[in-house]
Amino acid sequence: MRFSINTLCLFPGYSLEQALEQMLPLGYDTFELWGLSSEQPRQIQDCLRKSGAHLSAFCPSFFILNDPARREEYLRSLQEALETAKRLDCPGLITQVGQDTGAPRAAQHQSIVEGLRAAAPLLEQAGVTLLVEPLNDVKDHPGYYLTDSNEGFDIIRQVNSPNVRLLFDVYHQVHMGEDVLARIRDNLPLIGHFHVAGHPRRDDKLFENFDYDPAFCLSAESKVQAPVGLELFCPAETSLALLQELRRYLD
Repeated sequence: MRFSINTLCLFPGYSLEQALEQMLPLGYDTFELWGLSSEQPRQIQDCLRKSGAHLSAFCPSFFILNDPARREEYLRSLQEALETAKRLDCPGLITQVGQDTGAPRAAQHQSIVEGLRAAAPLLEQAGVTLLVEPLNDVKDHPGYYLTDSNEGFDIIRQVNSPNVRLLFDVYHQVHMGEDVLARIRDNLPLIGHFHVAGHPRRDDKLFENFDYDPAFCLSAESKVQAPVGLELFCPAETSLALLQELRRYLD
């Protein structure tokens, strides 16, 4: 099982180089980021070369898919992100789909499918996987369109590209009241990335209010090698204790 560390969350105030200095001795060589500023790719490229670490995923600068009027803007942003991903040897891009526009849900759903179908040839040519992320709308993202992972899986099936997969964020889907273990078990081939965080506060408490051990074991036992992203917020010293605890799940 491979963890992907969001260094901005787990090591607040640390540079990427400083965060990797903490992670690498513990056996964690993979990280992920949110959006990148224009000057960051050069810095990250240098850090990757020196450390031997791997960037698993980052977000394009624009991610509205449920409004067809914004599709060309989305595809331009995706193309820019793909060029950066190539430079950084990054295999994944994380996308959301946008706030509910008020249009009929069937129309918004179809817009997402058509936008992803338009993106698929670009992704396949680049060898990069686009990771579509449902979010919860009951706590963190009110008004967001895609909240049900089953609708997300339906979208992935309709797009029918090996380079478009779901990002299954367990924290968000627990908030939405889903049976997350059943959803994961039934749809593993469609999942390209996981996110985890303690429930309900998005902290390091991964084995208390919701016990992640069965989900980790399910991921580790499967043939799907989707990274498990730690996207949770805590002080660096707490993060180090958590990373020590999670070493038992490492390959």
